[in-house]
Amino acid sequence: MEKKFQVTLPHLNEDYFANSNNGEVIRTEKSLMIVGANGTGKTRLGSWIENCSAEKEKVYRVSAHRALSMPDSISSTSVEIAKNMLLYGLHQDSYTSIQHNSNKISHKWQQKPAIFLQSDYEQLMIYLLSDHSEESVKYREQSKNAINKIEISKTKLDLVKKVWEEILPHRSLVIGGQRIQTKLKKSDSEPYRSSEMSDGERAIFYLIGQCLSALEDGIIVIDEPELHLHKSIQARLWNRIESLRPDCLFIYLTHDVDFAAAMTTAQKIWLKSFDGKNWDWELIEDDENLPDDLLLEVLGSRKSVVFVEGDNGSFDASLYRELLPEFLIIPVGSCTQVIQSVKAFKSNSQLHHLDVYGIVDRDRRTEQEIEALRKKSVFVLGVAEVENLFCTRQILECISNHLGRNAEEDFEKISDYLFSRLKDEFETQVSLRTTNEIQFLLSTFNSHTKGKDNIKTALQSTINDVNIDAIYNDVESKFQQIIDHEDYDALLRLYNRKSLPDQISGTLGLKAKELQPLVIRLLKSEHGQIVKNALKPFLNDFFDELNE
Repeated sequence: MEKKFQVTLPHLNEDYFANSNNGEVIRTEKSLMIVGANGTGKTRLGSWIENCSAEKEKVYRVSAHRALSMPDSISSTSVEIAKNMLLYGLHQDSYTSIQHNSNKISHKWQQKPAIFLQSDYEQLMIYLLSDHSEESVKYREQSKNAINKIEISKTKLDLVKKVWEEILPHRSLVIGGQRIQTKLKKSDSEPYRSSEMSDGERAIFYLIGQCLSALEDGIIVIDEPELHLHKSIQARLWNRIESLRPDCLFIYLTHDVDFAAAMTTAQKIWLKSFDGKNWDWELIEDDENLPDDLLLEVLGSRKSVVFVEGDNGSFDASLYRELLPEFLIIPVGSCTQVIQSVKAFKSNSQLHHLDVYGIVDRDRRTEQEIEALRKKSVFVLGVAEVENLFCTRQILECISNHLGRNAEEDFEKISDYLFSRLKDEFETQVSLRTTNEIQFLLSTFNSHTKGKDNIKTALQSTINDVNIDAIYNDVESKFQQIIDHEDYDALLRLYNRKSLPDQISGTLGLKAKELQPLVIRLLKSEHGQIVKNALKPFLNDFFDELNE
């Protein structure tokens, strides 16, 4: 049976510091993942949970401001003293745990719990080694008079070593002589001192040790749990640490949406804002139509969202990010995924406050399709494909001028070449566009029709509406008019061929694959506004929507 936890989080618009009994109780069987952008008060919320919440007596917080200076050797002491020094920053024989805890702010945090540098690596090692030594002494004493062999119990330090070596399988921890060293496995090399460990190696040891040191049945708050950890091990490490402390509630505070999404079983909480006194937060409900990483990225950005085709490394995404810097640009792959993402976000009640849009290539869409997408807040480029933006007359003029070339001559050569290419594949382009229009008409078939005869009738009606001769002739006429009138803008609207930028690069004195990155570089340079002005007309439908 899963253990049930609870923790109190502050309500909105109440003076929490005046009355720590106020708050909303969160009951959960899972860890909590509090995600917020920089400036939303994550660290101060962690401090509030530790020092003001109803559960403060059992909260142990690992600060984001933590020093990872690992001493080469230490001296052990009594376990009780070592533990109190680590947990509370002081030890008094006459103090109860409640008294120790009430003095924690002044001793451990020096009256600055949200900003004080947590420099307790030495105290952690003293506690772990003291506990290790005490267990070893107990084992020796018990073994002296034992008839049967006594199993040695695992110490906290044993567990740190075990998990540390699981996460870093090519290294091993060497424990002995009041010090901890590291060496490469399957190597004759000498161990190296703890102070010579990498930041990641020291961070892993520290985090495992701190979580093992927390009170039984406690609440462990970790601020920036991803700090100094490579992305490939973050979730694996924390899942493993959680398995060591099933008695504890883990609360993570992070701005890293990738880490938050990777912790798939955690209950997510969106930290919206902090005004210096009050937090605005909201539980994130699971949405099977939205991946966690996407949902968290949008919630944490504070910007309106535009979904686009491509991926994060594509020129599409780079282009849109430069053109629309005030928006969060999220590439999601295909045009279908753009449409689905916009629909999913608009149907999510937690996102009703956000403006969400999509931009897709024109491809071979009919005006009817384009209008239907516009009603769904998905807007179509003024060219067939985003690659065609790099071939517009305005962009070609910018590139020619930048390269010190004759812009008129370059454009004439490129225009002649593209019209020649279109003539060469005239039938292919006409046929592809015709089949696309037919597919759209067939997609209007009413799939909710019931009964065999009704289905037959509905399908036949849909098929009867598809006049292939008329569609083909109309498409053929449009392409022929483009050629007859040498309408370059219309050519870019209808001509689907992703390789066009590479095909014309040579005319500009560039190699294949050089045109698109050059345009992106110019967008980021002092000439950026000129390039933006050249591209914005091809997003007119989108900008018109914003101005309505």
